[in-house]
Amino acid sequence: MVSKNIKFLIILLFIASAKTLYSQIKSPTHNAMATISNKEVVTKMYQTCLNQKQTETLEQYIDLSYLETFKDMNKPLLSAFPDIRFTIKEIFEDGNKVVTVYDWEGSHLGEYQKIPATHKKITVQGVSIYEFENGKIINSKAIPDKLSFFIQLGMIPKDFIYKNAPKKDWVYFVDEFEVPAKSYEAFKSKLEDNRKLIQKLKGFVKDEVIVNTDQSDRLTIMTIAIWENEQSLEEAKKTVQSEYESIHFNPAVFNKQLNIKMKRNTFSYMD
Repeated sequence: MVSKNIKFLIILLFIASAKTLYSQIKSPTHNAMATISNKEVVTKMYQTCLNQKQTETLEQYIDLSYLETFKDMNKPLLSAFPDIRFTIKEIFEDGNKVVTVYDWEGSHLGEYQKIPATHKKITVQGVSIYEFENGKIINSKAIPDKLSFFIQLGMIPKDFIYKNAPKKDWVYFVDEFEVPAKSYEAFKSKLEDNRKLIQKLKGFVKDEVIVNTDQSDRLTIMTIAIWENEQSLEEAKKTVQSEYESIHFNPAVFNKQLNIKMKRNTFSYMD
């Protein structure tokens, strides 16, 4: 009787072990992800999803609550640069956050941010921050070197940046406008008034306006103003805002009335 009970117990243990083994074989990714660090999750995500384009595996790394947002954020870049490859230069983990310092290389074969395909191969540096919860990414922020990006695609002339012997403290204040052709004259008038104002301010180095007329019904206009440092830029913003208030001018209302779309970026010089 004792012998039968021992045999029965051995059989039960064997069945339990077999079930556990089957579960591990059936769901290897889940168990593997549960035992690796957040830093390793990010590294695997770069390798499989971004470089190997296995986007169907994203849910292994991205929380469901953030999955669609993450896809929407990255789809334009991955579509415009189909051969893009990321190389992680440095990676840091602190609590529930992971920071990557990387560069990516790719060929511009599709439209990106209203820029038609140039077929140029470019390399862009950047930093990304990932926030984790329960082993998966719930939020992220990418900070690429957009100044270098625009220069390499030919949107900003190289001479404008380099011929003036750029200094490390210089700050580039870049506005990009989409202006309907019928609104251009009104926009141009306000733009010239603004340029005359900022050119007199302390810390101003130089500015330039670049007009792209590829589309007949709309113009893409990029304005670049160089300032000696972040402090001079902040002081200039205050002065301009004060001037606008004194003449009762509201840029947001003006842009809305003329159906003008605007994007704003601030860059520091990077080697």
